[in-house]
Amino acid sequence: MKTRLEFEKWPTDLLIDYALKIHHRGIREEGPETLARLNALAAKYNELIEVAHQFGESLNDLDEHLMKEENILFPFIYEIMEASQEHRTQQGFHCGSVQNPIAVMMSDHEGETARHEHIAYLTHQYTAPEGVESEYQAVLDRLKDFKEALEEHILIEDKIIFPAAIATEERNIQG
Repeated sequence: MKTRLEFEKWPTDLLIDYALKIHHRGIREEGPETLARLNALAAKYNELIEVAHQFGESLNDLDEHLMKEENILFPFIYEIMEASQEHRTQQGFHCGSVQNPIAVMMSDHEGETARHEHIAYLTHQYTAPEGVESEYQAVLDRLKDFKEALEEHILIEDKIIFPAAIATEERNIQG
């Protein structure tokens, strides 16, 4: 995924704030409205029934995923970063290393990536059939935007936040 923001130059705590305020909030605000509109269309267009089902399952799974990040993982990553900045040892994590919950989150990310690739396939890469109402394409555009935002979210976490947390934890343990 291409982005014009250079996330790799951002401090980890700022990236977490961005993920929480932009992505987590966006999923919770945009997702239910998109699903409601998608369900209304699926009542008229049978080819959207499976799309609506997949998207609804995604929102359910993402809600649980986001809560784990917000309540468990991100607070611990903040602690790791703070301990490192203050040159002190950190308290142990109840799950052992931060790598354990990160592995779970990354597995969730793989599942959601596959699910949204499947939604893209089912919708012919978000292209409405000819002759349908304009709302059909509008909802497909929302699904595409949702997928692109999710890809950015996953990129930020998997490629920047999580590796930084692991490296900092390892330095704190060794140091």
